Amino acid sequence: MLDNVDIAIFTKLNHLAECYGIKPYDFIASLASGESGTFLNFEVPAQGDALKEKRFETMIGALGVDRIGQLKGTHATIIDAIDNALRLAPKAQLRL
Repeated sequence: MLDNVDIAIFTKLNHLAECYGIKPYDFIASLASGESGTFLNFEVPAQGDALKEKRFETMIGALGVDRIGQLKGTHATIIDAIDNALRLAPKAQLRL
């Protein structure tokens, strides 16, 4: 079940992506929770555009995503990781 904390994670993640010039429809991310914690999974990375692919790799590197495309922790630590990446991210560019 999707709750407000999950929505907060996805909202922050989409804002982070925008800072890197990536649209939310350029990649697929999901949340899963279990006994071993919460996982933010990047299931389909940005593809088909070399610049977006490079920006995506930079973004997930800033998040601390492991080599299998997961950020593991609790809801709070995942939000903290996104907040930290937002502090370090390039500023979002307005498109006119």
